[in-house]
Amino acid sequence: MSKHIWSCLLTAVICTISLPGFAQIQDKEQSQVMVELAGEMLKASQAEDDVRDIMVQAADLDTTNIQANFEAARLHLITIKKYEAVKFLLRIYRQKPKYRFDLEYYIAASYQYGLQFDKAIAFYNRYKEKLQKQPSYQGKDKVSAATIERKLYECANGKELTANPKPYAIVNIGPAVNSEFNDYGPVLNEKEDEIIFTSRRRDGNLNENVFSDNKPYEDIFISTKVNGKWTRAANIGRTINIPNHNSNLAISPDGKTLFTYRDDNGGDIFVSELKADNSWSSPKPLPGIINSPDMESSVSITPDGNTLYFASERPGGYGGLDIYMCTKDNRGNWSKLRNLGPTINTEAHEDGPFIDYSGKKLYFSSRSHKGMGGYDIFESNLINAAKHEWSEPINMGSPINTPDDDIYFVGTADGKRGYYASVRDDGLGYLDIYTIGPKDLVQQPTRVLPMKFVVKVIDAKDNVPLEATIEL
Repeated sequence: MSKHIWSCLLTAVICTISLPGFAQIQDKEQSQVMVELAGEMLKASQAEDDVRDIMVQAADLDTTNIQANFEAARLHLITIKKYEAVKFLLRIYRQKPKYRFDLEYYIAASYQYGLQFDKAIAFYNRYKEKLQKQPSYQGKDKVSAATIERKLYECANGKELTANPKPYAIVNIGPAVNSEFNDYGPVLNEKEDEIIFTSRRRDGNLNENVFSDNKPYEDIFISTKVNGKWTRAANIGRTINIPNHNSNLAISPDGKTLFTYRDDNGGDIFVSELKADNSWSSPKPLPGIINSPDMESSVSITPDGNTLYFASERPGGYGGLDIYMCTKDNRGNWSKLRNLGPTINTEAHEDGPFIDYSGKKLYFSSRSHKGMGGYDIFESNLINAAKHEWSEPINMGSPINTPDDDIYFVGTADGKRGYYASVRDDGLGYLDIYTIGPKDLVQQPTRVLPMKFVVKVIDAKDNVPLEATIEL
């Protein structure tokens, strides 16, 4: 079925559920119709956001519909507002507690995302007891005991970190840069008057088609700061953005060298130079020994341009993505490679390194260490340059870190602010780019109020106007 037909069907569903008082009525038949429609949409286009909204309506139309409630929860857990999944999961738990072996695990996870750590701990322990009573269970819906222990540890960390929040303000940098789609991976020059980032927005995207998830492809965008305000972001151009996905990784402090990521050879780092006419050269694979047959996912360069910190899945690490450093030899070639060692790297993923302007403080994200869930951002200090020794990583704390993924932090030259992408309730859509800084130094933006569009809906058969509102 074409995307146009799916769009029409979705519009019809929205119109139906917007009729006054309709959502409060329990309608088992209508609920099942919507479940089947959502299932067909998911098979055809993987449009998880649209399908989630339909499943939520189906679940609310029939709170006893197990399939609708589970799918509404599952789709929340893999998209946004993960904490809202618990409402639908508890409906199932009250009716059919043995519906899935891992039901308590999902309930706990949703509570964890919602910062309700005590409730999350209670349900993780319920699942743990189930595992202990059925040690031989090997179903596909089994979650390992090791995973549960990690989740309990994350919740304990979460309680500690949220009880002692850091005095930071986290402020959305506004609609000139952010969109209703995913915006992430911010990198800035030393003057902090230019920001380059990755976006999956439609406006300005050079890809005519959408990806398999029914969202636009990744493209790299740029914005400059004029009189203290960010200008409307524009596509960085076809020289950098080729067909399919494109993402930026880092920019040199002087703003003249841009590092990007492409899927070539398992995932490699590319580099482009700013020419005299302010256009970018065609990206080329980073020369030297940094790229490998395995994925290199992120990079940061020191102000002197002589040391790179990057994440790689190459063999010989401690597990998953590890953070490495590479320095230039006397000829200016990238040739001296070193893993940062077990103080920084763990058996899990470490990614998103950023070396600050002093060259002595490293920020990175990890799925291990003392985190509260997903990726958390950590900081570590170089305590012995000759021996390449780093201090024990410290969690940057709440409100910067959350139980969801927090990654790709970059700092400013004066060390007073940072930028990263996060999914927050005050966002314009999905991932938005935020600035982080002391509360007294971060300028609060003008509040962006939601808009409400009211349109006339006509009955297709009788051509009679219907009373309905559609919220976009």
